[in-house]
Amino acid sequence: MSVTIPSAIPAESLRAWYDDEPRVSDVALYDMTAQGATTLASVLIERQLATADERDSEYWAARVRLVNQQRTALDPDDRLGLIAQQQAWLDEIDALTGQATRRIA
Repeated sequence: MSVTIPSAIPAESLRAWYDDEPRVSDVALYDMTAQGATTLASVLIERQLATADERDSEYWAARVRLVNQQRTALDPDDRLGLIAQQQAWLDEIDALTGQATRRIA
């Protein structure tokens, strides 16, 4: 399975980029954040499928369940919370894949 990671945000931080892009509505931000969860879940599932160890497989499956729970709990009216959650998922994708993303200042 191949995962496409979002390109780097051309700003000092993800939050700064969203502040400079007022055209990104809360609805679009929610959708992009939910997509971040989907991307992370696919990376985690890839890890789960790649391991032969049952304990490792259950670990990755538990991480997928947690990401899905977090996605379900997203508050579409909490713009800063959405940005922070999106950044956390991008950081985890970065840690798992080695591809750099921006961080919240």
